[in-house]
Amino acid sequence: MHKQKITNPIRITTLGLDKRSQEVLRMAFSSVAKGECILSDSASADVGICNMDSHNANTLWSENKTLYPERPMVVISIKNPQLENCTYVKKPINITILVDAIKDAFSSTAIQHSATYATNGTHTNTQELHPSPQQSGKSFQETPMDSSLVPDDQWNDESNASINYYSPADYLQEELQNSVTQANKKNLSAQYSIKINDVWLHIAIDPIHNKVISEISDQMLESLCTTPRYCIEIRLKFLSKNKSHFDIYRSDKPYHECSIDQFIWKIALWTSAGRLSKDMTPSTSIQLKHWPNLTRLTQSENDIRIAALLSEQPSAPALISKVLGIPISHVFSFYAAAHALNLAAPVVNVAEKPAFNIRQKSKHHSLFSKILEKFSG
Repeated sequence: MHKQKITNPIRITTLGLDKRSQEVLRMAFSSVAKGECILSDSASADVGICNMDSHNANTLWSENKTLYPERPMVVISIKNPQLENCTYVKKPINITILVDAIKDAFSSTAIQHSATYATNGTHTNTQELHPSPQQSGKSFQETPMDSSLVPDDQWNDESNASINYYSPADYLQEELQNSVTQANKKNLSAQYSIKINDVWLHIAIDPIHNKVISEISDQMLESLCTTPRYCIEIRLKFLSKNKSHFDIYRSDKPYHECSIDQFIWKIALWTSAGRLSKDMTPSTSIQLKHWPNLTRLTQSENDIRIAALLSEQPSAPALISKVLGIPISHVFSFYAAAHALNLAAPVVNVAEKPAFNIRQKSKHHSLFSKILEKFSG
């Protein structure tokens, strides 16, 4: 049975929210709001959400009121800013309460009173609100699914016919990572050289300045990452203590510069190329130790969504793919890059396979509440 498509969703614009927070809202609107709300551009939005804890909140609020005086607004903040003609939702945010506030603001455009939603779902206003029993107090939960329900041969990725595996040791990745490790241990710059068309091109790894300088373009390096190691001629040397990458590249040669973490992340991403490491299976649960700094790392359109789910609890790639409705190859690539930086790892010695049913730390805790608390930052 096909799901009924929402033909006229409430269009939402945001003020004072960063890209990560917007992506969390996008996920929430798709799941909790069941598509009844969508993110939109400012000009065509029906309702606005303003983070009053952002550094330029007052300016954003004034500009919005000048341009769109009739548009209903929902404000989120730790303390009630006591603004007129808006709906206030207290932080930390409960997604269901936020969605209910958006719906009420949209349906009560003509009402000039300011409603207040607390985290327990109560409110103060002359107009009594009546959220449905099915939605009231509900936290974000997908239908419980155990990893065992998504076996390796039924991982539900329609974009590929089969799962492809690889080993980092068969490519440049492992040697490049080892070069970085050795350079850090020795506290010396290393020069990793690759012979391309009978010409030696160099990659300098400078742990002192946290830099990688490469004479090889990203396009060429990406191609080399999926070339079998035995087809590539390489050599490695460490520089003396009085030399760094600054001494090597004082020439007119073109070069590319990035941090060491950026370098390792993209090497792992390119080497994976949507494949899964041989020591893993699609039903192996993985955990995210730390949130990657995605603003500085090469990322796909789904990396923030994957990180948001894994930040709450470990889960298997097959399950993540099914829940988010994305190709499983995207999950494989994300895991490869995060694992290379020691940000993610397989879950070992797990007594039970985790179901994708978010644990509640309090009555109104949800998958998104932790992340939405960052709004104040």
